[in-house]
Amino acid sequence: MKLYLILVASLFLNGCSWFSEYLSGDENIDPPKELTEIKNAIAIEKLWSVDTGDGSGEQLLRLTPVVNADRVYTATRDGHLLAYTLKDGEEIWDIETGQQITAGPGVGADYILAGTRNAEVIAHNSKDGKHVWTTKLSGEVLSVPEIRKGVAMIRTSDGRVTALNLEDGKKLWDFKTAEPSLTLRGTSKPVITSDSVISGFDNGQLVSLALENGSQQWRHRVAVPRGRTELERLVDLDADPIVYDGFIYAAAFHANVAAIRLQDGQLLWQRELSSHAGMSVKATQLLITDDSSQVWALDNRNGASLWRQDKLQYRSLTGPVLFADYVVVGDFEGYLHWLNRDDGKLVARMRANTKGFLVKPVVSDDMLISLGKDGELTAFRLQSGK
Repeated sequence: MKLYLILVASLFLNGCSWFSEYLSGDENIDPPKELTEIKNAIAIEKLWSVDTGDGSGEQLLRLTPVVNADRVYTATRDGHLLAYTLKDGEEIWDIETGQQITAGPGVGADYILAGTRNAEVIAHNSKDGKHVWTTKLSGEVLSVPEIRKGVAMIRTSDGRVTALNLEDGKKLWDFKTAEPSLTLRGTSKPVITSDSVISGFDNGQLVSLALENGSQQWRHRVAVPRGRTELERLVDLDADPIVYDGFIYAAAFHANVAAIRLQDGQLLWQRELSSHAGMSVKATQLLITDDSSQVWALDNRNGASLWRQDKLQYRSLTGPVLFADYVVVGDFEGYLHWLNRDDGKLVARMRANTKGFLVKPVVSDDMLISLGKDGELTAFRLQSGK
């Protein structure tokens, strides 16, 4: 029987290193670092903000906003799928699905998909929100569905990747791997490339599958479980893998971050750094938030450290996102922090909500979109001339 380690908000505020110390009985628990006063060196304009309703709350659900063309799509845990205009946040449609949504939405090719607590994937038309199909799967969907090339790729909680026909939801193939009995609650998103699917699993392995039929092309172990207890041996690949310039970047809890060649699964480099929050890659930089909420910039060619920002430690940061010349992360109190991409120095801060962030912001051209755990969806832009 598989058990999930649910990191509830009261334990999760200070990151997973805090959580590990709590479980081990260590009383020397580091509190979240206090924010010091900062004078914003850049001008940030709040364009609009809307209340989307019941957000993810404290349930650690991957409810991530998606920008597609001139719209922003989002979902709520009580079953709403919503579409807004990107320009001004005006509501286009709001559909009540009647389901408890656990992940999504995934958007593409006129479809919007979400996973449900009843181990189903629901598909609606992204133009008007009308229901198209529902497909029952073998496990709960905890990661955002991936849509590409007429296929919906779904990762379920039972260690399975399933390919569905985007038009009717019929199963094309699935792939199953053995996973440990105890895992963190959550899974990484599968990534579709030109002819393959890349997926990380809770046993610390990254697998490449043929998009056509799901056959295994290669398998690489990013992390090897170590320790005497099941808690110590957690090596979940919950951070979404990133495919960039012929390589895959993957990170494991309690273990490593690695760069792996897409073509054949050969390791380029690997270094010890535990992460579950997420990564971003651009040019020669890999940006990553570790499990104590330090933000790192690594050279994505060899894994060498370029800089490390530790002034936000234990603030349960989201994964980093690149926005213009800056790196942006959200924290558990609802603050967005702007870091200089070149050296990691804090250059600006703005509070977007009071309940905090679970998912990292998304970027569309010159706009940054954030979604708080309370369901507050907000758009920002850097003001020119500063």
